[in-house]
Amino acid sequence: MAALRSPGKAVSLPLGRVNAGVAARYNQRLRLLIRRMHRDTMQTVKAHYRRAEPELAQDENPVTALDAVLGKLRKKWLRIFSDHAHELAELFVRSCQNDSEADLRRRLKRAGFGITFKPDADLKRRMRMATDYNVSLIKSISEQYHDGVKALVTNSVMKGGDLGALTKALRARYGVSERRAAFIAKDQNHKINQATERMRCLGMGLEEQKWRHCGGGRHPRPEHVRADGRIFRIAEGCKIGGRYIQPGEDPGCGCRGEIIIPGYND
Repeated sequence: MAALRSPGKAVSLPLGRVNAGVAARYNQRLRLLIRRMHRDTMQTVKAHYRRAEPELAQDENPVTALDAVLGKLRKKWLRIFSDHAHELAELFVRSCQNDSEADLRRRLKRAGFGITFKPDADLKRRMRMATDYNVSLIKSISEQYHDGVKALVTNSVMKGGDLGALTKALRARYGVSERRAAFIAKDQNHKINQATERMRCLGMGLEEQKWRHCGGGRHPRPEHVRADGRIFRIAEGCKIGGRYIQPGEDPGCGCRGEIIIPGYND
């Protein structure tokens, strides 16, 4: 593809948008798995903890039996999450890429550029990496959940705690997993959107973007705010805080790259 150029002076494309629906569907499917895992965990822990309560009252040690039960439960759900991970990640990444490309085409068309994207080996390789990374994130949800469950159950047994207090603590741990799934879905949606856009820009011969701070929750990074409007080379990223980074690269970063199309008169 020939390098894209504006007929006159350089122009900047309006910022695109990240489709929240893509993240919402990903989050919904992750939460369904988490909910099933938590329900199974609660039923299993309650049943075996009740059996152990007489031993707790007699200062005996039921930790070994509970460890075996929790070990089997962990192995079961790691396998289930692993079985679903690749399909979920692949669908999500493909949806992110397709939506990002469709949005970029619309903005280019409004600016007077009719572009048809062709298969790109570098982009395909990047999306495979994104898929593999999301597979690892999905698996880590189950791993971290069960690490937390084991710590809570073991601590309760060691203190001789009651089932009611343990149940409350396990519900809180479930909430942690749900919030993490929501963060993963939103953060990865933005990252893949921006990565796709950058790769397509490079494929069109575009070399520069302008850093745009687009909010960062209640606690935006001051250095990202100060970088708003800074022009940088897409291939290397924007130098912020002594390092070169891309919009959306830092965890939770909602910044975007404003695409600059150079003009023949520049």
